[in-house]
Amino acid sequence: MKFAARLASLARSRRRHQSARPSRERFPSPGHSSESGDMTHHPHFARASLPRRLLRLAGIGALAWSAAALAGTGNGDLSDSNISYVGRWDKSNGATFRSYWNGSYLSTKFTGTTVKVKLAAPTRFKAIIDGVASDYWDASGTINLTPTALANGTHTLKIVAKYEYTELPFQGLVLDAGAATVKPDALPLVEFIGDSITSGVVTSDMVFTDYAWLTGERLGADHTQISYPGISLVDPTWEKPNVPTGMESLYFKLQQATHCSDVACTGNPAWDFANYAAKLVVVNLGSNDVSKSVPGATFQSRYTTFLQNIRAKYPNADIFALRTFNGFYQAETQAAVNARASAGDAKVHYIDTSGWIDAGDLPDSLHPNDAGHVKITYRLLPILLPYLGVVTRNDTSFSYDNTANWLSGAQNGAYLNDNHWSSVTNASYQLPFAGTQVKLYGGQAPAHGIAAVSVDGGAETFVDAYSATRKDDVLLWTSPVLSAGTHTLKVRNTGARNANATGNFVVGDRVDVIDGGLNLLSNAGFENGLGGWNTGANGGTVSTATTRPNSGASHLVHSGTAPYWAYSAQTLTGLSSGQYTVKAWVRGTAGHQLYVKNFGGSPVSVTSVASDGYTQLTISNINVTSGSAEIGFWTSVGSGTGWLHVDDVTFYKQ
Repeated sequence: MKFAARLASLARSRRRHQSARPSRERFPSPGHSSESGDMTHHPHFARASLPRRLLRLAGIGALAWSAAALAGTGNGDLSDSNISYVGRWDKSNGATFRSYWNGSYLSTKFTGTTVKVKLAAPTRFKAIIDGVASDYWDASGTINLTPTALANGTHTLKIVAKYEYTELPFQGLVLDAGAATVKPDALPLVEFIGDSITSGVVTSDMVFTDYAWLTGERLGADHTQISYPGISLVDPTWEKPNVPTGMESLYFKLQQATHCSDVACTGNPAWDFANYAAKLVVVNLGSNDVSKSVPGATFQSRYTTFLQNIRAKYPNADIFALRTFNGFYQAETQAAVNARASAGDAKVHYIDTSGWIDAGDLPDSLHPNDAGHVKITYRLLPILLPYLGVVTRNDTSFSYDNTANWLSGAQNGAYLNDNHWSSVTNASYQLPFAGTQVKLYGGQAPAHGIAAVSVDGGAETFVDAYSATRKDDVLLWTSPVLSAGTHTLKVRNTGARNANATGNFVVGDRVDVIDGGLNLLSNAGFENGLGGWNTGANGGTVSTATTRPNSGASHLVHSGTAPYWAYSAQTLTGLSSGQYTVKAWVRGTAGHQLYVKNFGGSPVSVTSVASDGYTQLTISNINVTSGSAEIGFWTSVGSGTGWLHVDDVTFYKQ
């Protein structure tokens, strides 16, 4: 394990053992400054606070660490508060937590190089580590999710129930010795309610290729799918195999329809809505009510009541009722929304989906295929995004210039009670974000210095974080209103300090992103290898590397040692007509092209200049009229060893 990662692990462990100490002023955490602001921001803090043996061993990269230090939070067991359970989970059994409904998942981050999951019974699931997904079929016991060890560092993990009938009987994670879980970002939650369409029936990968999952992921939100194939809104008065009840009753239950033997769902417990609060709720129901000949007046009445009952569970959520994609009960759905609005509910909305997909997207005349779900996603994203409001990113999301420059650990009063800090001149961190404004929060203290803050490589603003008394989670800087789209925030330690300051520490704690433009490209930072990108080469290679990313851990590479050509491209469909912008950060030899074509107009491109550092290429005012666009990078080298590195590509509607 790298020294900085070991320091972070030590800080987390010491924080747990110091929780009984009576005063942080007398006993500052090893992770950050005391409330007095004097001790841990002293330049010699690390040597004064860390065990001498750790400092001796750091020079040779060795460390003996006791597994006993990983008790409680951070150890991966069911009591670990760093594991987030998204969806409907039954935690009543202390030995096994069980998920219900497709698309439920657990989420965390972890340090080290390997991770295993313990499951009480065979099940089918998908594990997503650092954005790379793997399927597991009828797996049980202790399952190694990393047969090939990862690079040492902090990784992301999701374990997801893939089908409507699969459940996750989770019993914990197994980590490397000395490793620990890390709390994932706190994200807003979007809940999708529907039938087989929302469950992804007929798509290539079920839940992972349906519009609900795609939309939730692109919004940067947590998301749930309370959906089941064949289900209607209205409770039937007859039984249909596997679907004996309607969503107007089943939605309020813990378990999916496979646990219902009758309309009353006897034995299926009520769901406790106190477990989480959705910020947005998207309802797509009615396609199966048609097949059951539910009268329009009945459907409208029950839909109105259903919306009212959802409101009772989520008093503050915005609720969206979609017109079914085939137009079933369109008038009745809109009338139900109008009835709720007339009753004073200003946060219920009707979404007209007319024209979002066509017959070619419906292989069986009812269920959208993969392309259809992508089209739905791109139509839904800009509608939902403004209602998410502020999205908060904490310090574990930042990309640090060098982990050795930035220590991390506990700090009472900071966001999530921890942060990163550095006293190294020119040490920096970055955060790509999609929005129209960003707000930087952090600590002020006697030993804090002056940071330089910039957006998209622009002019720096100097922020003095000195304060005579300790303050945390303070608003330090707010950007001007930015153009819609994806930007990059950079915070740099200038090494300078206020005349009254006793140190020059700069802190990374949290950033609030205000809603705005949304990046429509997938895997835009190449953190998932070349996933989502079409590539080709003749005489050269297209790959990804971790040597010098602009942000994150990876970037795209075009390279060759003789004449060659290469391309990497992504085609988007389902785009609404209008003006778009594409941006990309690149470095390399001169003459490479960022291009956009097949959007309804003549191809457009911009050519790179020779640069060892990253520069941003931009093409604006791309008038999309065809509903699609291809965004790509083209390299053609006639001689020599021309090369191109690409990172943080964005494509968004202006």
